[in-house]
Amino acid sequence: MRKLSFLTVGIAIALVACKADLGVPNTNNPDFGRAQARPGDVESFILNSYGQMQQAAFGVNGSIMPSLLTMSFENASGLANWGMGPRSAMPRAAIANSRGNPYEVENLVQYARLPRAARVAANGVVALRKPGFSIGSAVSDQRAMAFAYLAMGAANGNLALVYDSVSVVTPEDDVTQGAPAKLLGYSEGMLVALQQLDSAIAISARPPGYTLPSSAINGNPLTSAQVIQLARGWKARLRAGVARAPAERAAVDWDAVIADAGAALPSDLSITMSAAANAPTGAVWTAATAQHEVYDTWTQQTPMIIGMADSIRAGCTAGSGGDCYDAWLATSLNSRYRINIRTADQRFPPGDTRDAQRTSSGAGNFPSPPRANLYFRNRRPTDPTGEAWAVSFYDFYRYQDFWNTNDRPMPVMLRSEMDLLMAEGYIRKGDFANAMTKINITRVANGKLPPLTGITSATQPIGTSGSCVPRVPQPPDFTTAACGNIMEAMKWEKRLETILTHLGAWFIDSRGWGDLPEGTPLHFPVPFQEMDARAKPAYNLGGVGSPGSASRGTYGY
Repeated sequence: MRKLSFLTVGIAIALVACKADLGVPNTNNPDFGRAQARPGDVESFILNSYGQMQQAAFGVNGSIMPSLLTMSFENASGLANWGMGPRSAMPRAAIANSRGNPYEVENLVQYARLPRAARVAANGVVALRKPGFSIGSAVSDQRAMAFAYLAMGAANGNLALVYDSVSVVTPEDDVTQGAPAKLLGYSEGMLVALQQLDSAIAISARPPGYTLPSSAINGNPLTSAQVIQLARGWKARLRAGVARAPAERAAVDWDAVIADAGAALPSDLSITMSAAANAPTGAVWTAATAQHEVYDTWTQQTPMIIGMADSIRAGCTAGSGGDCYDAWLATSLNSRYRINIRTADQRFPPGDTRDAQRTSSGAGNFPSPPRANLYFRNRRPTDPTGEAWAVSFYDFYRYQDFWNTNDRPMPVMLRSEMDLLMAEGYIRKGDFANAMTKINITRVANGKLPPLTGITSATQPIGTSGSCVPRVPQPPDFTTAACGNIMEAMKWEKRLETILTHLGAWFIDSRGWGDLPEGTPLHFPVPFQEMDARAKPAYNLGGVGSPGSASRGTYGY
């Protein structure tokens, strides 16, 4: 016992010594307060936040991004990886959100990483607001503050696009109490994001103005005036995209969308990025669509949407031996197989036979597109398997040069996206002349299709011949196709021009247009990990007849 008592005293003395040692700052450990006190660190954190936002949204394969692609027919794959096949199967099932579900990691990625990027920016704003604090000059302070609000708005806005409820990040949050921030509905969350983008615009508009370092938006040394244009592009995309159904999309403030889209960047925003699989450790400038460029069973272009280009032999029917979209539509869903798409739209390979189309697609298995306006190829390698309605002869090929060379600019916000947002607004306002002007920009230059002319109503077909593009499934049976109206012409251009450029490009638009198949989840639930932290039950969304699911789609499925 005496020995034990001496040991106890010795331990106590040692603990006192240790306690005293712990009072000495360890400069090798991360220290938020110390980092936020150093101007250079604050500036670095803020200027890195946009890259973290971009990667969180579109730079991680193991996330909800691949599911959004297949759920909207932006591509098709029967693989279970990342939920691509299971979430695109028809009839559509709910998104499972329970502990241990097979996609619990993917469901969480955007929900965890987008707020993290926003928090980095928000912490920078907190530091900049401290009395007497400066990065070094009025120009540097203005640049950092404006850029932080841009990154926050984009991160919070992306979050509100894809989840039903969000916990938005702001500089006003009290992060010292440990209690989670309030969950907001997607509409409320989007309002915060739009206000933050307004702050980025207002701060950037003040003198003296600034120029971003090229690394802030990799390869884009934007001026303060150009940052304003970028912020307005984000506002146009987010304001239109937040709608979950046709009625909500119709109720969007389209005057504001038209104004913002019109004032957005006058040319494409392309960011120098690497394929996620090949990027160096710690890189944030990554594009996660690389795996889809492997083709094979990873991805193909189902005729569900691109079949609407089929126009040269329109009118053939099932059983007639016709190899065309109408015959494909007239066949039961699980018996539809590949068709050659013969079209006047030059974004597809020309040729009456598959061999001819393969030749015009370029030599070799993975060639560069032989011309800038060839977006799809008739594939040369073996055709992958899959659900009958999902398989096709075609792969998306517009950006193959990026994957062939890597580390080059990748478009993430196209001028055509802005023009077509304006076109949609004009259509909804009944201004068909201006709508035609915007649609014709890409319809004529990229598709080499006849310009739209003489449209005076929203229901008027864009043409009378069987060769018009797009040709849309017709009610009540949706077994034949006919010339679409001006809205369908706008949708056709929007899909073809924005494919694989940002998070949920087709999904977000198709949701608001009412084009998703019945039962498709309209958004993702708050991940169970977040609900556990709030001591709230997890919940599922989607599935035919269940909450949070799409009604029967415009095209009959």
